[in-house]
Amino acid sequence: MLKLFLTSMLIFLASFNSLNAQRVKKLDVGDLFPTIEGELLSSKEIRLPDHCKGKISLLIVAFKRGTQPQIDTWTKPVMKEFSMYEDFRFIEIPMISNFYSWISNYIDNGMRKGIVPSMHKNVMTYYGPLSDYYKYFDVDDKKQCYVFLLNREGKIEFMSKGEAESHKILLLLDKIRKHLNK
Repeated sequence: MLKLFLTSMLIFLASFNSLNAQRVKKLDVGDLFPTIEGELLSSKEIRLPDHCKGKISLLIVAFKRGTQPQIDTWTKPVMKEFSMYEDFRFIEIPMISNFYSWISNYIDNGMRKGIVPSMHKNVMTYYGPLSDYYKYFDVDDKKQCYVFLLNREGKIEFMSKGEAESHKILLLLDKIRKHLNK
């Protein structure tokens, strides 16, 4: 009887996981950005893409600590040109496995110490399951950052990954200018 029960449970779990995998699709331009809930280093809890509604938003997702040099290749030219605009928003999102949630205060405080306070409103940490986001973002290399430009409705207008190449950063800057009417 126990063997039958365990076999039934394994079949149920396998079918549940395959159904879940079918619901999560790789994102594309025009898609609504998926929901991510987290806390800004400024201690405000937010939910994406809701937090970005009404603004042109650049979101950069990172799964590994060493991606900051890649992120900087995107953010430096973008922030130089658009940081002063009220209707532009930038958020960097470290995606951290829920395994580390028990030390989230320690991790977040370490980030706060390493980031100038004026940028705390631009960094949101997420602690939770990562598998769906790997699928959404088509993560083939966790050592790369994933870049998304959202329109005012939270839909993806541009996406890329890794270090910014000159033609991609020019395209991104042009798209932001057009959306901001600049």
